[in-house]
Amino acid sequence: MQCKVDLNKLTTKDLECGSCSICQARSKLDYPFVRDLKTSKDLVNAIKVYIEKNTSFKCNETTIQKNPDLFVIDIEHDDKLICRVEAKFLEGFAFMKAEKLLGDHLKPKETLVVDEPKLLSYFECKTNDLRQQGRDIPIYVVWKFDRPCKDLGGISIFQEVSILKSIYDARGNKRSFERKSVPTDFVAGSKQGITAKYHFSITECRPIEELIPTIKGLA
Repeated sequence: MQCKVDLNKLTTKDLECGSCSICQARSKLDYPFVRDLKTSKDLVNAIKVYIEKNTSFKCNETTIQKNPDLFVIDIEHDDKLICRVEAKFLEGFAFMKAEKLLGDHLKPKETLVVDEPKLLSYFECKTNDLRQQGRDIPIYVVWKFDRPCKDLGGISIFQEVSILKSIYDARGNKRSFERKSVPTDFVAGSKQGITAKYHFSITECRPIEELIPTIKGLA
């Protein structure tokens, strides 16, 4: 897992798609819930290995559906809860209508997406942790940005939920978008795909290389 780019030095020109025509403004209307579930699971495992290999902490998968994928504990100090981590795997084409449909006019190339109900559940989890633990428990959302871009495709980045909430509170529904439901959203007749989306920019995040030092600093 690596970022490869200096997020702080990205310019507006860097975020323009230019002459590239790989991504199209017209959706393929294909959101394969089952496949996405598998790729997300693979990323969860990769993050778990990444953290355990580079720290003395242990990563466990959550048993509470609304909570982030992993919770990180210090096994040397009575399984103290260190932080939580959520994995987001973004593959396929960019949201080419982002500038037109989002009030903040984010460039398609920079746009990160998260299911809005899930985002709200992370905010709730952080509040619950503060009440139950009596201290702030960071929640880190990690995105694997696997777009076809030659320069930005494949980067891994993260941000803490408090920062995401500050953006959410400040920007409101300017970052929200409800896509159409499609057949692949349904499994055995039940809608599993989430159509309410919220968007952030890669420039609002941090490179994955900073995640381990940040987690180590919580001990």
